[in-house]
Amino acid sequence: MQATNSRMSRRQPAIRLLAQEFGESSLSEKGPGEFDPAFVITKLGARVNRLLVAGLLENLEPRETSSGTMWQGQLRDASGTHYFSVGHFDNDTVQAQVETLASLHETGDPLLLMMVAKGRCYTTEEGAVYTSMRPEEIAIIDRQRYATWLVQASQETMKRVADHDAAAALAPSRQAYAEAGIPVHSIEGLLKSREFYGDTDTEVHRLMVMRALDIAEGKREVSEKPWNAPAAPKNDTTETKGDASEADIGDILTSIIEQLDEGKGVDLENVLSSASARGFDRQTSEAKLDQLVDEGSLKEPRFGWFSLN
Repeated sequence: MQATNSRMSRRQPAIRLLAQEFGESSLSEKGPGEFDPAFVITKLGARVNRLLVAGLLENLEPRETSSGTMWQGQLRDASGTHYFSVGHFDNDTVQAQVETLASLHETGDPLLLMMVAKGRCYTTEEGAVYTSMRPEEIAIIDRQRYATWLVQASQETMKRVADHDAAAALAPSRQAYAEAGIPVHSIEGLLKSREFYGDTDTEVHRLMVMRALDIAEGKREVSEKPWNAPAAPKNDTTETKGDASEADIGDILTSIIEQLDEGKGVDLENVLSSASARGFDRQTSEAKLDQLVDEGSLKEPRFGWFSLN
């Protein structure tokens, strides 16, 4: 009984996390002990064991495996898509809920869900790293509850952005971070994130927060798809944008610049990274940018920075 209580005392809280932040993560850690929790470390420094997420159920389908039926689904929020799976190893309640949700989803009616889930990173045979979730609790919610979650998730994201930006200006040490007023519980994740990911531009996270708040306030539709959702896992059947036409690439690049520009233009790396998240290779995107500048659709106010003409 004592060992069980010890394990329960280490149960990790669920962090409200937008899909953009979780989906771009590729660092995980686990302690040496059998019951030590595993964490996904995000670029903003969050150490994620459990997530509290919400969004539209976009896809849910069964896949037969050697050990039984595995349900794989996609949950889309204001910033991108979470991928989750439920199998025979999950509790009976969640399995039953997923089967019910699959039936409801087939009717075509939109379903807003909230989940508490365990997060993880996994690596494909090709070496690509993706994130996924295993739901522990699932609930159907209404638009107001979703709006409340969006506001709360946005607030927590901006706290992480502020801590990350403050840490980036300091020497990477616990003492320097603590003396600068960075919360103690954030320091370890920020140090690991900085060591693994290097410099991280937080502007895309600010943009995702703006989109989330627009949806919460009714300025955007819940069903509106974000333009830079994280790339789908290898086993997902969603079509990619890799074979899109040049016209599509031009529209995407223009949209990225329009949404990221805060009056000073958008730097090349931000544009290329955002386009890459949509499935466009960097070389093609860069060539298209040059073409748009030559045509007069875009301007380059200073080298490597772009804005609408």
